[in-house]
Amino acid sequence: MKKLILLLLVLLSIQGIIVAQNDVQFSNYMFSEISYNPAMTGNASTLDAVLIERQQWVGFDQAPSTQMFNISSYVDKVSGGLGLSIINDKLGYEHSLNAKMIYAYSLLLSEKNCLSMGLGFGMVNRSIKGSELVYDDMTDESAVTTDVNKTKPDFDFGVAFNSEKFAAGFSVTHIDQLPNKATILKVPQHYYLFAKYKFKASEKINIIPSVKFRSSIFITQFDASAIAYYAGKFWLGASYRLNDAIVGLAGVDITKNIRLGYSFDYNSGAVKSYSSGSHEIILLASFNVSKKNIPTKSPRFFN
Repeated sequence: MKKLILLLLVLLSIQGIIVAQNDVQFSNYMFSEISYNPAMTGNASTLDAVLIERQQWVGFDQAPSTQMFNISSYVDKVSGGLGLSIINDKLGYEHSLNAKMIYAYSLLLSEKNCLSMGLGFGMVNRSIKGSELVYDDMTDESAVTTDVNKTKPDFDFGVAFNSEKFAAGFSVTHIDQLPNKATILKVPQHYYLFAKYKFKASEKINIIPSVKFRSSIFITQFDASAIAYYAGKFWLGASYRLNDAIVGLAGVDITKNIRLGYSFDYNSGAVKSYSSGSHEIILLASFNVSKKNIPTKSPRFFN
């Protein structure tokens, strides 16, 4: 039964209804902002790297499996941030690979306030194993019956305001695509809004609530979360994805520079009865690389 339901979801995605025409989702979105808003690249005086492994809808055969790698840093010579974001995603008979270089120009409005504009530019490769799909009506003109593979350029744009305690931004992914049109191998424009705020609950505990909104022709999604970070030790948090999942988040500092986190999605949407949830593991690394005293321009979890 689970395999049949997953196949139905895959076929629906191929018909242009769900999944295939959407950016991938991560429960640890608050740690991976440059993947959907390039303006957040290099928002501190550290070299930051993030690696995420996501296994979605555990219990389904050939369920979605996604990996992300981001690395970014502020670079004095270019007056902004440079970064790289790679996302690998597999769902049933569909596979996509998205890789982008990122540049963000930072304009200091004051010692502790910054306005950034960022551009991500790279490529996306998408493929469908159409030869392995079986349809009720094999003569349907919209049916994909052969293997398809295509690589095309891909561009993102974003703006963001950062201060020591508050950050907010707006971005558009796949800006070279039409906002109201998609095919099996093309994702429409996605629009993102996010905001977060840091306040001290005590001398050693920071609490950072955050929200993220994304929208495209096929989906509108809202996430709200709050994470409490005990300096130098660990973090705990919770998140809610509207009409989809309740998420628990936790992590620990392995060393001063290396941190390991985990999140679990309890599905509340259509797959609730057929899935035992979704899992994410996140590895974060942060190193001081700049000799200049660059003010931190974003509310950070780890300071």
